[in-house]
Amino acid sequence: MFNEARETRILKDGMYHLSLQIPEKEYFLVYDNVSENIASEILNHYLKIHQDDGKPKNININHNRNAHMINIEADLDYLGNHKSK
Repeated sequence: MFNEARETRILKDGMYHLSLQIPEKEYFLVYDNVSENIASEILNHYLKIHQDDGKPKNININHNRNAHMINIEADLDYLGNHKSK
């Protein structure tokens, strides 16, 4: 996983919004392009290793070339999954 990733979460109206920022130098050591499929893979792996049972949805990924960052954003759904019952 990425060593220099920074996570921010905001709770609004019962839904968590997750923002994950990854330095482009780390990201491009592993991946050669920016896509929503890769963002989904990264988020699912990230949540699994942090033992987080949230289910990501509305996933977006953006390469900010000026800041040299890859930004992944998603909403996390905790309702209806087996750990939150």
